[in-house]
Amino acid sequence: MNNWKLLVREITHRKMNFALTMVAITVAATLFVAGPTLMEGYQRESRSQLELLHQETEETLNQIKARADDDLTNLDKRTKRIMRDLGFNLRIIHKNTDLSKLYANFVSFDMPESYVQRLADSPEITKIVHLVATLRQMIDIDGKPRLLVGFAPEATQSHIEQKAPMGFRIVPGTVYLGHLAADGHKVGDTLEILGQEFQVARILAPRGTREEDIAIAMHLKDAQRVLDKEGLISEIVALGCKCKTIDRVEEIMQQLELVLPEAQVIELTDRAVAREQQRKLVTRHYEQQMVSYTEGRDSVVSQQKESHSQVMNVLAGLNNKVIPMVVLACITWAGLLAWSNVRQRRVEIGLLRALGKDSFSIVSLLLGKAVIVGAIGGVIGSGLGVVLAGQLGQSNMLAVSTQSFQVPGLLLIMTCAGAPVLCALASYLPTLLAVQQDPAVVLMDE
Repeated sequence: MNNWKLLVREITHRKMNFALTMVAITVAATLFVAGPTLMEGYQRESRSQLELLHQETEETLNQIKARADDDLTNLDKRTKRIMRDLGFNLRIIHKNTDLSKLYANFVSFDMPESYVQRLADSPEITKIVHLVATLRQMIDIDGKPRLLVGFAPEATQSHIEQKAPMGFRIVPGTVYLGHLAADGHKVGDTLEILGQEFQVARILAPRGTREEDIAIAMHLKDAQRVLDKEGLISEIVALGCKCKTIDRVEEIMQQLELVLPEAQVIELTDRAVAREQQRKLVTRHYEQQMVSYTEGRDSVVSQQKESHSQVMNVLAGLNNKVIPMVVLACITWAGLLAWSNVRQRRVEIGLLRALGKDSFSIVSLLLGKAVIVGAIGGVIGSGLGVVLAGQLGQSNMLAVSTQSFQVPGLLLIMTCAGAPVLCALASYLPTLLAVQQDPAVVLMDE
């Protein structure tokens, strides 16, 4: 009887030994395939999720940036209107003006009205905008002090971007009255000022300052005629909105000296600082929005990475420690089963040797069974390993999509080829002992 028939007879005769060895090899092959397959699938899923999260956060960030830019633009426009309503923050007066008299009784050294146009037409003037010529003088009306102020229309600076004009646009022949200057007058009433009559066009709200609450505002030409100061002005009010440095007044003076050396500048510091601080607040609000979202996004990404890292560490521990130990235990178990098989077949092996079978035939008979068991177990285990990895990956804990799993071709080939070799190696020592036994001694003992 040839070895192949003997091998088949052996397998069918000792089914339990064959089945237990098959189970050991199948378990080892299953774990050997499932561990790396699951780990690689989770790595691909993690990279995919992080890339998707990054894309989503980038899109969200771009949307927030776009909305923030729109909000910032609208907020900046509203801020500019609010700041504009605060009024002018620069007063350009003649250098001969006595500031103590100016602050006490609004007395200034008059200068030609043409000065304002000279400034408006000069391209050197870039830090001063919204130039308005004014004429101011204290007068008495019915024994009460009043500040008569004449406003000219805003001078046009052709070399600077045009913006909405500031200041009062008063129709000639009409006046605006401060809160105290109204003194019982109503809109539509006629008010006599230094022998000339004007119609009250507006009553201004209380401002809390002497200069504004006792003011009578009119068109500059009307004020020049009433005060008999044709072609003269007291000062030019303006807005220094482009001076954001500490030495902004000095910078303005440098430009002013080039065009109008006869003048000097007084800055209303509170208003200038309020404008600058408000614009900084608007910019800071935008920056804080971006920082807050970026930090939130980075936190989410960091948490996601940390979570994936923890799972990867667990999988790596299983793949590098637990699975090798289990595989080793299965191979050891296969070796013990081979040892048991050899002990059970001592008489059979002795008879075969006595009948003339050489050592090679005995080795091929014993190792042939190991190779067959290893081959079948490797194939079955490889398939089960792929299925097991897929099932574990789709669990709630890992949530790996099927797209992230790829059949590990090289690993399957290595498993199918390596399982018979490992099973044969596990049976090598028992086979060696079987070959070295003296058939005469075995048969005599039996």
